[in-house]
Amino acid sequence: MTNLSGVANVTPITSKRVKAKPIKLTATVINKSLARASRYDVSDSLIAGFKLRVSPSGNKKFIATGRVRGTSKTRTLTIGDADIVSLDEARRSATEFLSKIQQGIDATQVKQVEEQAKADKANEQLAKKVTLQKAMLQYLDDRKLKPSTRKSYEYEIPFYCSEFLDNSIQDLTEDGICEWYLKGAKTPASIDKAFRSLKAILQYMVGLRIITFNPCEAVNVRKIRYKFKARTRRIETHNITNFIDSWIGCMGNKLINPIQGDFILFLLLTGLRLDEARTLKWANLDYKSQSLTIPDTKNGNSHTLPFTPLMSDLLERRNKDNAERCPTNPFVFPARQGRGVSDTKHLNDCRKALDKIAKEGGLPIIRPHDVRRSFASILEELNISESNIKALMNHQDGTVTRKHYIQSANLETKRANLHKVACYLEESATINGYHPDPRRGNERVVFACENAIRDFIYGTSTIEPSVVKGEVTATEILESMR
Repeated sequence: MTNLSGVANVTPITSKRVKAKPIKLTATVINKSLARASRYDVSDSLIAGFKLRVSPSGNKKFIATGRVRGTSKTRTLTIGDADIVSLDEARRSATEFLSKIQQGIDATQVKQVEEQAKADKANEQLAKKVTLQKAMLQYLDDRKLKPSTRKSYEYEIPFYCSEFLDNSIQDLTEDGICEWYLKGAKTPASIDKAFRSLKAILQYMVGLRIITFNPCEAVNVRKIRYKFKARTRRIETHNITNFIDSWIGCMGNKLINPIQGDFILFLLLTGLRLDEARTLKWANLDYKSQSLTIPDTKNGNSHTLPFTPLMSDLLERRNKDNAERCPTNPFVFPARQGRGVSDTKHLNDCRKALDKIAKEGGLPIIRPHDVRRSFASILEELNISESNIKALMNHQDGTVTRKHYIQSANLETKRANLHKVACYLEESATINGYHPDPRRGNERVVFACENAIRDFIYGTSTIEPSVVKGEVTATEILESMR
């Protein structure tokens, strides 16, 4: 083996690397500092901590490095490229930087604070140019919102916030927002809804650092939000018979449009929200599994419900009727158009039909969401478990067991529970007649009827009068408990 120990300028591999001594950095030194296999620094002898850093690519930069006084933190400042920044400028920057850390000032943090201050100032200038109108449009463009939600924002903000719609969002103050909110006392529900939309937009602007705080928070902090009672209106249990009898009467006597009549029964059979039911398409029905799926729901989770015999009969009639009157309409419940039916649009509302049913049955006012609450009440009366009620209502069940193991009620469990609801409704129907016992003479009585809806309205079953009962009222229910 050749012995290299005596050869000049060759360092044995077993020897320790000698640390280069600082030298005065000059233009000549900088030019002669050539690239090596690994990065290295050339320290300046005039300013401790000022260095020239040479990379393997030959790139040369001025840096300054030192320890913050009173701490163990080492900070490095990259001053700039040696080909661009002059040596004198680099020394001045290094001196300023090293002076700060010698005083115990973390120069890196100072720089970050300064940069943040510059950014805040730039955002403040930007905020002066961003009006509420522009902020709303940016919010709507950046967020993935449902068309109905977007439409709601586009109506509420310009209408209720018109007095400051063209103002800079930077100029919106806590006092101003509170004063605007309280001026809406005559229409508290509407102004509160607009307030929630406004708060969401401004909070998004805070997230973008265009403004530093949300002035809408003052309404909550000052506790001036309007109080609203949860809506609980529904068809009471003792009124279900009156409702079903009135619905059958209105359908049989053609007092309401059959499409709207079917739609109202469909709401009561499924518990769907108004928008979920009226936008149901034939493409959402699966005849293999005998079920329907609502793909776009309030909580974002698709919702599958199985058919029951009564629901199937209802959908079959809609299918036949639509095939004759509007074969190209994709919706199960088409909208009326003139004296006919639309080929493209879905039913929009059913309040007039509900008003007619309520009037004929001597019932209080009923609205579509009241029908959904009534559906939930019927499930509870039928002793359906809470988790299965949530599954049928498409409400989130956050329990660990339900979320990770059981998931949601399977299709056949749902079908069995929905069939109980359908039977409950059909058995609620009544007809007047005479007591079957001849010894009771011509005594007028009321019969409960199984299959009444399918017999009277859809013609798919035969009525089966069963229990003889008196008029179903709250008093009657109370008396039956004695």
